Amino acid sequence: MATPATGACSICQPPELAMLVQSEPGLAARWAALPRRRFAAGTLVQHAGEASTLCWQLQSGVVRLFYLNEQGTERNRSFHGAGSWVAGSMPPLVLPSPYAIEALAVTEAVELSYATLQQWQLSFPRIQPLLEEALGYQFRQHAQREAELLSEPPEARYQSFLATQGELAQRLPLHHVASYLGISPVSLSRIRARLGMLNT
Repeated sequence: MATPATGACSICQPPELAMLVQSEPGLAARWAALPRRRFAAGTLVQHAGEASTLCWQLQSGVVRLFYLNEQGTERNRSFHGAGSWVAGSMPPLVLPSPYAIEALAVTEAVELSYATLQQWQLSFPRIQPLLEEALGYQFRQHAQREAELLSEPPEARYQSFLATQGELAQRLPLHHVASYLGISPVSLSRIRARLGMLNT
């Protein structure tokens, strides 16, 4: 699940989610009772190939979603910071995760099982259309990401990444950003030099 731009999704930002939780009698108590997890840097929160039965809302820290091919090469899919929802598949479908989720820094998160989410959908029918809206937003984000990889040159992809995730980009090692863009670290260094950016 990607971090949306403000206003793109009614419940994808922390303030809107908090308002939704508080607006439903009984939901606030259930939310407060959910497990809170703390992941050390380097921890695999979700392994590739394992059934995805949990999702997490990040309270702090940074995670990456990445693919691993048979040759052992990693390819970053996305990065997420505080406020983001991440999971190995689209809830509530329990499917093998095609990618792994790794904490890049100490990360704290609220953990929500798919089973609990389904129970909430039955108990609080008003949240169903909001959840569908959020899932639809995620689908559009993935489609946009694929379109960029297929149609835009690397420099344009990098500038788009900085425009949408500039604050998060400052906290990421450049080799991870290069993997996300589908280029080598050397190519990214050259792009940054053309843009007048220091390579650190």
